[in-house]
Parts: sequence; structure tokens; C-alpha cells
Amino acid sequence: MLLYTLRRIILLLITILVLTFVAYLLGYRLLSHEFPFWSGYSHYLERIWQGDLGISQASGQPVIDQITLYFPATLQLCIAAFVVSLLVGIPLGTLAGLHQGKTLDVLVMGAGLVSYSVPIFWLALLMVSFFSLDLGWLPSSGQLDLLYDVPATTGITLIDILLTPAAWQKAALMDALRHMVLPCLLLAIVPTIEVIRHVRSSLIVVMKQNYVKAAASRGLSKAHIVWRHGLKNALPPIIPLLGLQLGSVLTTAMMTEVIFDWPGIGRWLVSSIALQDFAAIQGATLVVACFVIVVNVATELLTTLLYPVRRKELYAR
Repeated sequence: MLLYTLRRIILLLITILVLTFVAYLLGYRLLSHEFPFWSGYSHYLERIWQGDLGISQASGQPVIDQITLYFPATLQLCIAAFVVSLLVGIPLGTLAGLHQGKTLDVLVMGAGLVSYSVPIFWLALLMVSFFSLDLGWLPSSGQLDLLYDVPATTGITLIDILLTPAAWQKAALMDALRHMVLPCLLLAIVPTIEVIRHVRSSLIVVMKQNYVKAAASRGLSKAHIVWRHGLKNALPPIIPLLGLQLGSVLTTAMMTEVIFDWPGIGRWLVSSIALQDFAAIQGATLVVACFVIVVNVATELLTTLLYPVRRKELYAR
């Protein structure tokens, strides 16, 4: 396990080094440069090590400060979307796996396929038109009503509200949750479908194993078998696959943040592209890519730590 962890960390560092080279190459080709190519790259690595990602041409502020300001909002939205996808996807994937080839399985997988095929921006406009404009149930944009003055302590609105002792704390918390509903549901569509698909496939394989048949022969209830032997062994192998979905979620978050005017790094990056703010584009791309890589490696290590079969495979090698 220690050797495997060291190998993954070394591979992580090499991958991040490649990402820095790509980011440097982007800036070297698009911006004026005062150093020779390799000397400039060495200087760029030194600046990154010191936390200097350049100065935004649009705002005149350090890029790292703007990333620190906007990224927590995106992280809050992505975490909420993943929680929704797990709460919805695991039960539906379990039902589909237990009823393989039957009507329930066809309905769940068919609904997932249709949802996956619908363009995100079109569905977002429909949601805003119906829930915000027609019914007036939910806000159509923003992260919090302007009436509430919440200091940006962590950048995550829900946590900042809880850290702000005020008479309107409860009302502000409910308002923040209402602002999250539409973008969170839209962002959760793709990971929910992936969770359903992976849980279904993994559970079908697990339920055919001999230890599951032995548990059934002992007279255990189906619910006990599914929970104790089915999901317990079906869920750990799909953790790395869910980690890979983070990249697609962040990509979808850019469009979602623009549509719902969510103050995250996706909306900021899109506006930076429109303004041709190359320093901001370079820094944001590097930070987001490194974050995705780190999360993927962390999920792999977590799976290896929690899943005994995976550790046995490593020892066998």
C-alpha cells in the first residue's frame, strides 16, 4: 500500500508538472515574453511555487486572489450536486440492478438516457421559465439576496451565513438554499445518470457471486442481502469512476454559472475569455486542472484503502 501510494503521488507530481508546462506554453505563445523559453519556464515555476499566477488585465488584481474569491462558490455548487446525485442515483441504480431487464429497469435507464441527451442550456432556460418566471417559486439568478450582508469569510455562502451571528441568519440560510436549487439540480443531472449506470452494472455483477447465493440459501431477507452483501461490495469499485466525473461537472458548471449568474470560477473564466484576459485564463485553467487531478488520485487511494479486493490485487502484482 505504501509503495502504491508513493507511485500515485509521484505520478500526480509529474502530471501537475506537465500541466504547468502546458499553461506556460499557452501564455508564452499569447503574451509578450522577456525570457528565453526554458529560462522563462523555470521562472514561471518559481512564481507558481510562491503563489504568483500573474495579474489580471481586466481587474488589475492578482489572479490567485480572484481564484480564491470565486472558486469556493463553484466548489459549493459541485459538492451539492454530487450529494444530490448520490442520494438519487444510488437508490435508482440499485432498483435498476435488482430488476435487470424488467419494466422498472427499462424506465430508469430510459429516463436517464433522455435526461442525458437534453442540452443543458435549453433545460436551464426551461427551468428558469417555469419555476422562476411562471410559478415564482425559486430565484432565477445570484447566490443570495442583496438584503443580507454576509462577510465572505470562507467564500462558501452556507458556511459564511452560519458563521455570521445575526437575527436574519435563518432567513438568509433559507434564501441561499433557494438560490441553490435550480443550478444544483441542473448540475446534478450528468453525475446522477453516471451513478445510476455504474451502481446498476456493479450490483448486477455482485449479486451473481457465490457468497450472495450462499447468503440467500441461509434464509436471509433480500433487503439484508442487498444492503450487507450487495451494496457493500458494489459501491467501492465505482468510487474512482465517480471521481472522474468531476471534470465534466466543472465543465457543466461553467455554463450553469453563466445562465444562473452564479458568482463562481466558471462565470469568471468565461468573462475572462471574452475580455481576452490571458493571465486569468492561464491561472484558472491550471488551478482547475490540478484540482481535478488531485481529486482523482485521492479517490483512487481512498478506494484502495477501503476496498480489500483492490488491495489484494495490488499485493498480487
